[in-house]
Amino acid sequence: MSSTVIHSVVLFDGHTTHPNATVVFDTKSGKITSVSTSSSDAQHPSGATVIDGKDHTLLPGLIESHMHCHGLHLPPGGSMNDILRSPLKSGVTTVCDMHSDLGSVDTHRKSIANELAEARKSGGTVTLSDLKSSLLGATIEGGWPKPIVLSGHPTEDVIEMVKKWPNLTPDTAAEYVRSHKASGANYIKLMQENCCSLAMPTNSVPVASLELQSAVVKAAHEHGLPCVGHALSVDMTEVILNAGADGLTHTFVDQPPPQSIIDLYKKTGAFVIPTLTVLASLTGELQDWRDRFADIAQKKGIVDDFAKQNMTELLGMKDPAAKLEYAFQTINKLKKEGIDVVAGTDAVAGLKGTGIGPSLWMELELYVEKCGLSATEALSSATAVPAKRFGFSDRGEVVEGKRADLVLVKGDATKRLQSLWEGEGIVGVWKEGFRAG
Repeated sequence: MSSTVIHSVVLFDGHTTHPNATVVFDTKSGKITSVSTSSSDAQHPSGATVIDGKDHTLLPGLIESHMHCHGLHLPPGGSMNDILRSPLKSGVTTVCDMHSDLGSVDTHRKSIANELAEARKSGGTVTLSDLKSSLLGATIEGGWPKPIVLSGHPTEDVIEMVKKWPNLTPDTAAEYVRSHKASGANYIKLMQENCCSLAMPTNSVPVASLELQSAVVKAAHEHGLPCVGHALSVDMTEVILNAGADGLTHTFVDQPPPQSIIDLYKKTGAFVIPTLTVLASLTGELQDWRDRFADIAQKKGIVDDFAKQNMTELLGMKDPAAKLEYAFQTINKLKKEGIDVVAGTDAVAGLKGTGIGPSLWMELELYVEKCGLSATEALSSATAVPAKRFGFSDRGEVVEGKRADLVLVKGDATKRLQSLWEGEGIVGVWKEGFRAG
């Protein structure tokens, strides 16, 4: 058994900060075997690797709750190799894919399993984040995101792939959910888009009905799966909430938050994944933020030249009335009303303005600087809160018996969130007890 002990560390367990803690974990079980909030009463297993955590913070592995693991936005011949490597280097031990084909998901999952098997055999390191997925979202004929994926000059492979996406009706909703669960979906993703926040005519694409979305949510819940939904405007958000979804995978940018939407969130208990990073790229704002995090990510060896350049570019496809400030106002109000904020960016390999992994750092800083969250609330939004809301009961907290998905940071990240990426930043990442290499 290969045990690791981290002592005298500031521990953020997903909820609470403990100033002088000791955490023990091992690779045999892949779990945390002991947590002590007083280093003096902790026992060190014989032969363990012992790390002095003084002047460091230990966190649960971060969870990126909105990304995509496909390669549709990569240039011809572009590699998918870094899709799960860059997040692990950024302290993200779990990524939640929100619309990808089964082939892409299975390819990643096989790589993850093979890597862990080799690490257990040889005692080596790991390089890939864990992957959760909705598989393909509940798309309709001609509906979102088919038009945007097929815009420009798509390759024949992309055209053929989109042809295989679902064309759901209320009558086929139950079978769609059943087959997705059988194929390993961890949750279900709705698509609700009328383009009113985008540089496209409103209702220029077919829009899913409340009847359909309600049928999908009902089927998902009958199969024990959470159900979340895409919406970028107030009216589309209202449809997702009225359908009974567990959460929104974006907030809206078309108008300031009306009280009716705040009340509907409170009534339904739904959570929100703000994705401020991609919304800033959509509206063409915060260029200095994109430049700063792209530069940090490259200097730390997380992204290559292509990925860095991609992080600095922008989508710039908003409706003239759309503003990022509306998103800040909404998250601020929802947070004050006790609505769960779950951290996610909508990062995709090759999607302008995003980088899988380092974009989550930018997202978390925006929560603190623009939306009124404290550093610990921001950290909870990327650890314990998503684990609870998605039903990932084995992770998201530093608790005995949970997965040994851990991040060690130089400095006190509970007081200064920027410790995650500034200076030495992250000095150690473990997934199931194995150190990231």
